[in-house]
Amino acid sequence: MKRNIFHIPCATLLLLLMLPHIFAEDIIPSSKVSPKQSEIFARFVLSEEIPENTFAALKRALELGVDGIEVDIRQTKDNKLILMRDETIDRTTDGKGRVDELLYAEIKLYDAGSWCSDKFKNERVPLLSDVLKFCKINNLKLILNGRQTCLEKQLVDVIRECEMASQVYSWGTLRNPDVEDAELFSKELVYVPAEELKEEKINQIREEKKYAFSIISETDDRKTIKNQIKLGVDVILVDYPRVAMDILNIKSNKINIRNTLNLTETDNYHEEIDDNSTFINEKVKTLIETIRGDDVDKARTSAMAMMVLPAKYTMPPLLKLLNDRNPRVKQNAVWVIGFCGDENIEDYIYKLLKDKNVDVRREAVLALRRLGNKNSASILVDALNKETDPWIRYDIARTLGTLGDRNSAFTLANLLSKEKYWFVKSACVEALRNIKNENIIEPLAKILIADAGEDASLARTMAAWALASFGEKSIHSLTKALSDNEESTRRRAG
Repeated sequence: MKRNIFHIPCATLLLLLMLPHIFAEDIIPSSKVSPKQSEIFARFVLSEEIPENTFAALKRALELGVDGIEVDIRQTKDNKLILMRDETIDRTTDGKGRVDELLYAEIKLYDAGSWCSDKFKNERVPLLSDVLKFCKINNLKLILNGRQTCLEKQLVDVIRECEMASQVYSWGTLRNPDVEDAELFSKELVYVPAEELKEEKINQIREEKKYAFSIISETDDRKTIKNQIKLGVDVILVDYPRVAMDILNIKSNKINIRNTLNLTETDNYHEEIDDNSTFINEKVKTLIETIRGDDVDKARTSAMAMMVLPAKYTMPPLLKLLNDRNPRVKQNAVWVIGFCGDENIEDYIYKLLKDKNVDVRREAVLALRRLGNKNSASILVDALNKETDPWIRYDIARTLGTLGDRNSAFTLANLLSKEKYWFVKSACVEALRNIKNENIIEPLAKILIADAGEDASLARTMAAWALASFGEKSIHSLTKALSDNEESTRRRAG
C-alpha cells in the first residue's frame, strides 16, 4: 500500500485560517457510537507541526486525549531500536547518514526537533525501550511500524522486558514473530481499505482474533472520520487527531504527564572531567591517533570522546586535523568542532566548503549549522550559489533556515524556482518558513500547485505550513493556488 504522507490540502488550510469554529452538528452523541468504541491513533508526519517520532509527539498525543500513536522503528548499526521513519537521519535531524550505518551514541547527539520549530530545539531521537516505558506509565498505546525486516526477535525481547504487550499493535514489516512469542503480537492489525469497510468485514476480522484497522490520511474530512467511528472500526489512524477527538467531543487538555524515567541513553548531557593537564594531554593524544586510524567506528567513538574534554586541550589538535589528507579524518574533526567549538574557529571551517570531498563539505555545512552564528550566512549563500552537489545544497538551505538570516530569502526563493531536485526544494521551503519574509509568499504558493507527484509532496506540505504561519496574509495566495490548478489540487486533497 503506497501512501503519500507528505501532503496537506490547500482547501484544508483555508478552512483552518477562515473557519476556526467547531461544527457542533458533527459531534457524535454517545448513544450513536458503536458498542465497540473505536481507538483513535495519531500520526504526526508534519500533520500537527510536531516533530515526528519524538517525545514531543508522544506528549502531544497525551494532550489530545487519543488512545495511541503510530511510531516508526529502525535499527542502528549497534543494534539499538530507535524511532525513525526514513532510512537516513537527514530529514529529521541536524545530522546525516543511514540509520543502519550509525551508532546510537552518535544519533542521540543530534537535534531532532529544530527542523520543525525552534520550540522543539534539542529534542533527541529516542530509544524504543524508553518510549515503551513512557507509554506504560502514561497509559498510551502504540502502533509499531517496522521500517526494516528481521526486527521481530529483538522487538519481542524489548516488549517483554517493558511488559507492554497489551498496549502494542504490530504493523509494517513486523509480521513473522516466532511461534513461542506469538502472544506478544496477538494484537495484530488487519488493514481494511475505505471502500471495503463494512460491518460484516469488521466482524470477520474480529472472529480471527485480530483488529480491523483503517487509515484516514491526507484529509480531515469529518464525515469520513464520523462514519468509521460509527462503524466501530477497532483502530483508526488519522493525520488530524484533533478533528477526530472533536467528533468524539473530547477536548485537548494540558495534563500531568508522568516522565519520571531515567532515560540515560536518550538524554545527552556531558560534564567536562577534572582539569588534570598531564592526564588530559595523554588522553587527547591517544584519541587523535585513533581518529586517524583505519577503524571507522573506533574513530567516530574517539571523536565523541573528545567532546567531554576541555576545549583548550582538544581544539588545537582538532584544527590541525582539518588539514589532514584523509577525508574521513577531516570529517571527524569538523564534526567534533561543530559540537564543541565556537564562532572564533569558523574561519577554519569555511575553507572546507571548497574541499574536493563531498562528505567533508557536507560535514562542514552541518558544523556551521550547529555553531549557529548568523555571520556565516553570507559565506553559505555564496557557497550555495556555486555548489554543484544537490545534497550539499540541501544542507546549506536548511542551515540558512536555522540561522534565520532574512538576507538569504532571495537566494533561497531563487533556488526554489530553479532547483530540479524536490528534496532540495523542500529544504528551501523549510528555510523560508523559518525566515518568515512576506516577499516569499508567492513563490511558496507556486509550490502548492506543482504537479510532480509524490516527489513534490514533502515540499508542498512544508509550503502549506509556511503559508499558514503568515495567517490572513496568505489567504489570497492560497485561494489563487486553488483556482489556478483547481483540478489537480482538489485531486490531491482527496
